[in-house]
Amino acid sequence: MTIAFDLWGQRGWPSFDIVGETFHEKQIRAVLGKNFTSGAEVVVVAQLHPEPNNKHDRNAIAVWSGAHHLGYFPREEANRYGAVLSALIGQGWTPQVNARIWASEWDGDRSDRYFNASVRLDLAEPHMLVPANMPPASAHRLLPTGSAIQVSGEEKHLDVLATYLRPEGECWAHVTLHPVVEQLARSTRDVVEVRIGDERVGQLTPKMSAELLPAIHHLQAQGEIAAARAIVKGNRIKTEVVLYVARAHELPESWLGASGPPEPVVVSTAPAVEPRREHAPVPPQPTGIRFTVPPDWPQPPAGWVPPPGWRPDPSWPIAPDGWQWWSPVWD
Repeated sequence: MTIAFDLWGQRGWPSFDIVGETFHEKQIRAVLGKNFTSGAEVVVVAQLHPEPNNKHDRNAIAVWSGAHHLGYFPREEANRYGAVLSALIGQGWTPQVNARIWASEWDGDRSDRYFNASVRLDLAEPHMLVPANMPPASAHRLLPTGSAIQVSGEEKHLDVLATYLRPEGECWAHVTLHPVVEQLARSTRDVVEVRIGDERVGQLTPKMSAELLPAIHHLQAQGEIAAARAIVKGNRIKTEVVLYVARAHELPESWLGASGPPEPVVVSTAPAVEPRREHAPVPPQPTGIRFTVPPDWPQPPAGWVPPPGWRPDPSWPIAPDGWQWWSPVWD
């Protein structure tokens, strides 16, 4: 049994081309559905499975959508991505990303009939697939991804940020957002302080703070800390922190509720999984249901966060690594 892990760095526009679609026409047709028409385009969740026993290429990485095999990474790309994806698989996780499938068909004479398909993945560079730190240990919710917001004052915290400097020049990290009152010469103002772990790494301008404070206060009222995705980039003399987070007015109503967006499903190894659609229906409200992770399940990878809408269950003991016990909360 493995658990789905949504790779970080997805930006909403699939641009990573896979290969071999021609040899998987039947599988791609199955994903497109019975009502397929030429020029159709769908977005599905795709799972990425390294194949170390592949007789043609031991570095091969297969792309699946549920039970349907769509193709492979190009050989040179498989060499680049193999290590990080294999590490996730080795820890019991199934890496997954959004995939765009486009297909066309022409039904001329039998000799002229053709089917053409293209599959592209929303895939970041290998070093940007998994965050560099674990999520906050306290109750929190990860704000949805949005456009960039520059953090200010990082130059005062280079000692903290040095831990996150990478040879590639950048990495993802979990940050938390905290409302603070800034003392001015004759007045005060509310701003957002940005922390990694328990350490301050900067703050947002008053204008940008105003864009996020309503969401932060909303979560505070529910006993939660606002967390966000951030990129730490630079070197030991100049480091920047950039948040990628939705503003308060951009948050969907479904996220503002107690349940949050639909949670990721638990998937098993290919080919026996079902794809998770972007707009999967929210399950009905549970009654006295408690979700517990069996003892033989794998440990979470670095940077794992619980599915949105799941909370620590205070009536059950929390395991040392803090992830075994979670209970669903739905409207």
